[in-house]
Amino acid sequence: MGLDTALGSALRKVMAALPAPHRPAAEVTSRRILVDATRWKGGPQPAADLDVLQDAVFTDHRLKLRYRHSGETETRTYTVDPYGLVAKAGVWYLVADSRGRPRLFRADRVRSATILTDPVKRRPGVELADAWAELRRQVEERPGTIDVTVRVRSDRVDLFRRVNGPWLTVLPETEDGSEWVTARLSYGFLGEARQLLAFGDQVEVLSPPEVRAELLRTATSVTELYLRSALPDWQDRDRRAPRKR
Repeated sequence: MGLDTALGSALRKVMAALPAPHRPAAEVTSRRILVDATRWKGGPQPAADLDVLQDAVFTDHRLKLRYRHSGETETRTYTVDPYGLVAKAGVWYLVADSRGRPRLFRADRVRSATILTDPVKRRPGVELADAWAELRRQVEERPGTIDVTVRVRSDRVDLFRRVNGPWLTVLPETEDGSEWVTARLSYGFLGEARQLLAFGDQVEVLSPPEVRAELLRTATSVTELYLRSALPDWQDRDRRAPRKR
C-alpha cells in the first residue's frame, strides 16, 4: 500500500483533533485494523472480499470460515474469534484465535465466511497488536525456507505470476524471442513445491536437486496410480477389439 511511519504520525494527529463524540469509534477502528507496509513475499496479490470479515471484527462476533491453505486444493472449516484485520504491504490478513490459539488467515484464501450469533471470545488482555506481533514473529523466524529456481515457458509467464505470486522472490520477465524465462520462489517446506506440477511441462525446476527429486517422486506416484486403475480397461478393450489380418 506504499505506507510508512509518516502515516502513523498523521493518524495520531487526526485522532487528537477529533471531536470527543467521534473518538470512541476511531479508537475501536485503531484497535481492529493494522497496517504493516513491509512485504513478506513478492508478486501480484489477488483481491479479497473483506465485507463479512470487517462486519465480524467490528460487531465482535465469532466467524465460521471455509479456508484453503497454501498448496492445498480442499478447504478446511474453522470457527474463530477475530481480533482484527491487518494489511501487510497490500495483502489483507484476518488475525483470530482458533481454539484459544492465535491463527493467521489470508483474506483472499477465505472461500466463505459466516458471522455467528455467538459473541467473540478473545483471550483476556490480548489486543490485535499483541496477537499480530506473535504471529508475525512465528512467520519471520520460521526456519528452513527453500529457495527454488525455475524456468517458465514465455507464453505461460502471466498465468505463472498470478498463481505463484505469494511465493515469488524474483519475478519472471519475458524477453523478445526467448522460449523460456527464469524465476525464483521461496517455500516454507518441501511439499509446497508440488503445486508447480500443475503447470506440467511448462515449468521446470532447475535447482535445488531435492525439489527436483520431490517433484519426480510425486509425478511418478500419480502416474502409477492412474496406470493401476486404467490398465485393466485398456486390456479389456484390446481383447474385445477385432484383430486385423
